[in-house]
Amino acid sequence: MLVLTFTSFVLLSGCGPSPEPLVLPDDPAERGVPVGVRTVNIGGDLTVEIWYPASDEDAAAAAEAVDFNEYVPQVFYDAVGDFSFPAVNGLAARDLALRVPETPYPVVFFSHGLGGARVQSINYTTHLASRGYVVLSADHVGRRMTDLLPCLLSPPLEGCDLSGTIEDPGPEDVADALDWLTDQSTNEESWLTGAVDLSRVGLSGHSAGGGTTASLGDEDARFTSLLTLAAGGAVERDVPTMVMGGECDSFAGEASVGGAYDANERGAWVSIAGAGHLAFSDLCDLKLDELGDALLADRDDLNDTLYDLLVQLATDGCPTGAPPPTCSVSAYGDLPAAQEAVRRYSTEWFDLTLRGEARDLTAAPSDGVTVESKGL
Repeated sequence: MLVLTFTSFVLLSGCGPSPEPLVLPDDPAERGVPVGVRTVNIGGDLTVEIWYPASDEDAAAAAEAVDFNEYVPQVFYDAVGDFSFPAVNGLAARDLALRVPETPYPVVFFSHGLGGARVQSINYTTHLASRGYVVLSADHVGRRMTDLLPCLLSPPLEGCDLSGTIEDPGPEDVADALDWLTDQSTNEESWLTGAVDLSRVGLSGHSAGGGTTASLGDEDARFTSLLTLAAGGAVERDVPTMVMGGECDSFAGEASVGGAYDANERGAWVSIAGAGHLAFSDLCDLKLDELGDALLADRDDLNDTLYDLLVQLATDGCPTGAPPPTCSVSAYGDLPAAQEAVRRYSTEWFDLTLRGEARDLTAAPSDGVTVESKGL
C-alpha cells in the first residue's frame, strides 16, 4: 500500500513546489543555505525556537536580531534601573518558508545552560540549520536568565527561581518538544509535515544542557546521536556520543570532559586550546560583567555568593575574563576561532552519525584542536 503525506502528495501531483537540493560548501565550518526561524509555544508554558533550512530564493532576507532584553523581568528593571543588552545578530530570518527537502531533514535538539536561554548559541544552532538540519531549542524554566536575575538581590525579587539547580527541567522539556514534533510531522496542516526524519534525531546541550543531553540521551532511545558542549556526564547506553570542551574551562575542565569520553562506548572527544566555558555560546556578546559592574557591584543588597559565581560564569571564555591557573595560557584564545571549531566538528559529527556520511574526525584537525575517537 502506498502511503503519502500531504507534502509527498502535492509534490508527486505537481501541485506544490519542487524539492530544492542541498548544495553545501565542502568546508563544514562554512554556512550553507539560508536559515529561517520560528517560535512556537507548546502546552502553554514551553517556548521553543526552531531553525530550519530555507530556500535559496530567500538568501537576501534580513536576519532578525536576537533581543536578550526579553529575558529581563520588569521587577529587575524596577530594582536596578533601566539598561539594555546589545542586539545579537540572529543569523536567521523570521518565518521564512521551509526549504522543500528531497528527503526529510535530520533533527537536532539543543538544551541551554544555567543563566542562558533557548537563543544563547545562535552561531551553533543556525549553522546546523544552514547545513540541512531542523534544530529545536526550548527555554528551561528555573534555568533561564529570566529566573536567575531576580535572585541576585537579597532578599530575592519576585520571580527568583533556582529550581533548575535542584532538579533538571531539561529532560522533560526536550522530551515534550520531541513529542510535539512527532505529532507535527504527520499533521497535514503543519508546515513540518513530511519534512523531518524522526529516525535520525540528535541531542546536544551546553553546560547544564550538556548534563541534560547525557541524562536524557542515556534513557531515551529516540535520540540516535549525542553531543555535549562544555559538560561532563557519562553515557552508558550504546549511542554515539561526542564530548566537546575547552582547555581553559573553569566549570567543565578537561578531566570532567575526558572522563565522560572514557566512559562512552562509541564517540569522540574534541578539545579546543585556550577556550573557556562560553566559547560554545554567544553570551560573551552581552558583556554581562560590564553590566554587573555598572548596576550591581556596589549595592548593599547584593547576593554576593550568587553574584560572584554568575560573574565568573559570564566571563569564562570571554575576552574580559581570566583563565584559571590550570590553563596553559594567560589569556583566553581567539573566540571566533573557537566558535569556528565548534561549527566544524559539530557538523562533521552529525553528518557522520545522523546522515551516515564518511568522516574521519581525527584527520587534519584544526589549529589548536585535539581530537580523539573510538568505536566509530
